Amino acid sequence: MLRSIPGSTVSFALAAVLFIPVSLSAQSGSSARSGSSDSVEVSSGVRRFLTAFENLEWEPFHSAFSDSATIFHPAPIMPALFSGRAAIDSTFRLVFDDIRAHASGGPPYHSLPPVGLRIKPLAPGIVLVTFELHNAERLGRRTVVFRREGNAWKIFHLHASNIAVQSGRP
Repeated sequence: MLRSIPGSTVSFALAAVLFIPVSLSAQSGSSARSGSSDSVEVSSGVRRFLTAFENLEWEPFHSAFSDSATIFHPAPIMPALFSGRAAIDSTFRLVFDDIRAHASGGPPYHSLPPVGLRIKPLAPGIVLVTFELHNAERLGRRTVVFRREGNAWKIFHLHASNIAVQSGRP
């Protein structure tokens, strides 16, 4: 848990709202097949991202983001939208430093298994991912919007929200 950021969790990750009136399920042929392939690639990307975060591996974590990404952190002391590489890097460097400062051992520093992982292609090159993170203190709701940039899927927007758990239930 991040002790210097009240109400937060080490597992800053993911939630977004995107309104795109295109559905890949309504498409046929190669577009539908590429949607399935996109889902597999994005699923692997989500797992690589979470593993990098668990192990505090800066380079794979950092490189998962688009240069134009935006983030809403769940911590009340970070209520603003953070936009762009410099803002994202600066906030997550603080998070990484805080996690290491309170760690009792080495990697993995925390566990972030996604619960109820859902991947929904929205349009060519845009995929919405939602999942939860559970621990004894909080239920974390996460969603990430991935965008294809060249040959790679990058996090274009992430948003995290947390709900306090009382007696094992939210």
